[in-house]
Amino acid sequence: MPQVMVVARNFMDMVAALPASKLDMLYDSAFICEAVLRSLPPLAKKYVLQMLYVSAPVAATALQEWVLDEYATKHKVAIDRLIQLRVFVEVRDR
Repeated sequence: MPQVMVVARNFMDMVAALPASKLDMLYDSAFICEAVLRSLPPLAKKYVLQMLYVSAPVAATALQEWVLDEYATKHKVAIDRLIQLRVFVEVRDR
């Protein structure tokens, strides 16, 4: 009996599993950008829409100030998903 390997359970897992170079190429398509935006958790969607109006990099501490303490778990899930999808890119400062 052949073995079947499940690579991704859903669209978001499939996109997040792509190499960075392929993911960056996919984001050249407006349709893919819209599909990713629609598939994001609500808080992640809110962050993306807020960032459309910010022209400079935003520090992680500033993002943390956007959320109330009771939503810290949802904040972490949203940020992790955005980083996995390369919507947000982490830059380490010295």
